[in-house]
Amino acid sequence: MAPSTYSPTGKDLDCYIAGDGFFMLGDKLTRVETYYMTEDEIDADEPDGGWSADDGKDGKPVKPEIGSLKSVSWTGGVTSGEQLKDYELSRVGDFWIDPDGYVCNGDGKIVYGFGRVQNPYYIQGATKAQIQKAKDQGIDIESETIISTHLIPLRVPLKAAAPTEANGGKIYVQTDANGNETILPPDAPADDKAKAEVRYLWEEGDPVYPFLSAEVAGLNQYADPELATTSRATMDADGKIIAQKGSRIAVAANTASDAVSNVMPCQMREVAIGTDGSITGTANGKTVVLGYIAVASADNPNGVTHTGGPYYKCMPGAGNMTVSTLGLELPSDYLGNKLAPDDPKAGEGNTAAAIDRIPVEKESHLESQGLEASSTDLAYEFAEMITTQRGYQANTRIVTVTDSMLEELVNMKR
Repeated sequence: MAPSTYSPTGKDLDCYIAGDGFFMLGDKLTRVETYYMTEDEIDADEPDGGWSADDGKDGKPVKPEIGSLKSVSWTGGVTSGEQLKDYELSRVGDFWIDPDGYVCNGDGKIVYGFGRVQNPYYIQGATKAQIQKAKDQGIDIESETIISTHLIPLRVPLKAAAPTEANGGKIYVQTDANGNETILPPDAPADDKAKAEVRYLWEEGDPVYPFLSAEVAGLNQYADPELATTSRATMDADGKIIAQKGSRIAVAANTASDAVSNVMPCQMREVAIGTDGSITGTANGKTVVLGYIAVASADNPNGVTHTGGPYYKCMPGAGNMTVSTLGLELPSDYLGNKLAPDDPKAGEGNTAAAIDRIPVEKESHLESQGLEASSTDLAYEFAEMITTQRGYQANTRIVTVTDSMLEELVNMKR
């Protein structure tokens, strides 16, 4: 399919692919809940410091009951090149953000791309010595966020809850005579907390990006307000880094009677789409990079099958399908945060195949505030319509003359 021309609309989220390729569209991720069914399951999740003895006021987690929510996970998205053909394709970029924070097209179909996520190894306030130890291991502990190659429906980051002791957002820091800082444990005596410096790890309303979960093969996961505990990466004295196991920021609950879901997307201002597919804006005074729009292509672009309206699918006649970034280098070259086969860390479940590779598209780019103009040749279509109409008129006359001749013959025979 040859691209048509750019037609300006003035809408910030409208965009046009200047070059080959398609936008990829699909469904939202699916929220899956699990519950505590036995006391053994509850005991297995007991933290090292034990459960709270005073309903969470001591900063420890409250012991859950049988039947209470145990975990929330999100399934879906693309983790393998074999899944790409299941999704719809379109060159029409009439995008908007729905009430649940998803980037949709005019028909409500969700736009897919690569999202920003929390860096699971980020250590807030890391010392120079810690940073160097991490670099020696090839681990980045300085960047708060990274780009995940789990291809997902793009969504605005969620809104942070107010930081409290219970959700880990409020901490107490003691500083000794040498300037060394120590974070007090949640169950530290009240007198020690009164002498310590109070710090808040985030502000209410801050953007909360998804996190990468080790329990779900490193796929993007959203924090849930019903599971308010948070997690942070740590480094021991030997330099061993323990990655965070969940979100390091708690999200606010959406309690509105007409709420679309139980979470609130943060309020983004000045939203714009860059030439590299980046969707950016500001939220709570902070710059937000929602994610990067992916561009799909087929071995034979003219072989894609039209399924109705502006939509196509990559059927067998189109060959293999790949998904690319628009000039953006990703931390992993493969879908699903997989590793190259020759990577020492590669193993069962995280080793990539050739079909999982994400190429970098350097010939195409996006142009915002406009859509692709119709490729219909109006003069040609009008000429075809007139030709068809004249042919119909001529055929009508022939039928009329033939009827008249038959009528004359019948009358003569009588």
